[in-house]
Amino acid sequence: MKIYTQSFSKNNKKSKPNLKRQRNKSQHKNTLKKDCKKNKKTNSSLVVTSNLLSTRYVFLIMFVTAIALIAIYYKSILIYCEQVYHTDLLNNNTLANQESLIQELETSKDDEQDFQKYISIKILPPFSQLLDVAVKDAKNKTIDALKNAKLESGQRVNTDNVSETDLAQQDENQKAQKDTVPVEPQPIILTSNDKVFFAGDSLMQGVAPYVKKMLFKQYKIESLDLSKQSTGLAYPSAFDWPKTISDNLIADPSIKLLVVFLGANDPWDFPVKGYVKYAKFQSDLWEEHYRLRIESILNSAIEHDVQILWLAAPCMRKPKLNNAMVYLNNLYQSELEKVQQHFLMTNDLLGCTYQKFSNFVESNKAKVKVRVDDGVHFTPTGQKILAKAIMEKIIYKELEDTHSD
Repeated sequence: MKIYTQSFSKNNKKSKPNLKRQRNKSQHKNTLKKDCKKNKKTNSSLVVTSNLLSTRYVFLIMFVTAIALIAIYYKSILIYCEQVYHTDLLNNNTLANQESLIQELETSKDDEQDFQKYISIKILPPFSQLLDVAVKDAKNKTIDALKNAKLESGQRVNTDNVSETDLAQQDENQKAQKDTVPVEPQPIILTSNDKVFFAGDSLMQGVAPYVKKMLFKQYKIESLDLSKQSTGLAYPSAFDWPKTISDNLIADPSIKLLVVFLGANDPWDFPVKGYVKYAKFQSDLWEEHYRLRIESILNSAIEHDVQILWLAAPCMRKPKLNNAMVYLNNLYQSELEKVQQHFLMTNDLLGCTYQKFSNFVESNKAKVKVRVDDGVHFTPTGQKILAKAIMEKIIYKELEDTHSD
């Protein structure tokens, strides 16, 4: 009996926690079932509410679109009615205007006919007579002017058959002759009492000494050489050629020829008074001031009865400098043509062009070097060639003997 009771008590002790576990499990299952039921109910309610909202949203959209369509249709009906109304009014107004215009035209035609009859009776004959008289007077005056002009020139003209077209053609021909006939500068004539003035940069420094020797050796003509390297007209603050030339012409009245050779040092921007920035090379401002400096040299020479021989800047090896020489030569030549002075081209003498540079000149099937390797300056042979070209421009005139036997 003791053994049984002990085992029974042991089993009872072991079964209590098992019962608690079973209770907990059953309670947990019941809560899960309740939660699932609640979730199912909430989900079903959400579906119902979403379906209700979607139907309301669709109904609202359809209602709004229906109202918009009705409004558009109503406006279109009103616009159509207004157009029909206005077209009727316009048609009525146009018909009335057309009738009034027809009446006005009929009355104006009657008035015009009466006015034309009045003009044909009283005004037209004397007015036409006045026109004929004026035309005849103009013709007679032109014929008389032609007679006088041709009689002064010693020519005879048949003025009976002169017409207006002939007169116009003659005027055009005279204008064309004036434009085509170039005004050549006067030849350079020097005597032994005259003096030559050389002005220029390093290019002139090589040429001027040869010309000086030739002038004195052949004609006993003295000269003044003030050529200076790295000078030009762009920077008068460094060296003022217009002032230097003017001062020397005033100081020595025996100077009768001015030879200028400039340009190689001038294609740069330079400052201008009154402007903060420099005047850019080839700009309108630059050209204006550079032309003024050329003009000042030419004017001072003309005032002192001095002729001018300006040498063109030759072709250069570097393309940028070469193009600048073309531009400057156009300025020199145009200004010299205004005052009818001499401009000597140098490319033909040196065997090159502005399109093709060359250091050599071909003579007697042999090449002679006339330019230094820098592509700017001349060799002694090149300097002599230019000196001879300057000498060919000068005509020597011997002085008349004032002493009597």
